[in-house]
Amino acid sequence: MGDNAWIVWLIVAIVVVAIIVAAMVAFRRRKKMEQDRHEAASLRERAAGGETYAAGAEDRARELQGRAREAEARAEQLRAEADQATHIAREHRDRVTGDHLRAEEVDPDR
Repeated sequence: MGDNAWIVWLIVAIVVVAIIVAAMVAFRRRKKMEQDRHEAASLRERAAGGETYAAGAEDRARELQGRAREAEARAEQLRAEADQATHIAREHRDRVTGDHLRAEEVDPDR
């Protein structure tokens, strides 16, 4: 075994190096997984905070949309009232104009 002793030591050295490399790879992988877990937890926490904000913003948007619909209905009502007032004013203006024309026709001095 004297001639083959160096081969045995070489194989032992290769096995030891392989074990050390495997341990280092496993350690780095474990550390990376811990970092990824921490990052995922942070992202989840931030997303949960964003959910609260988004829900509040959606509630505010619904409220504003409701107020806008009410304002549109009120504007439509005011348009109808304005149209009616314009119609009445035109009828009155037509009568007044007619009265002026008749007065001109009846006036003996003209």
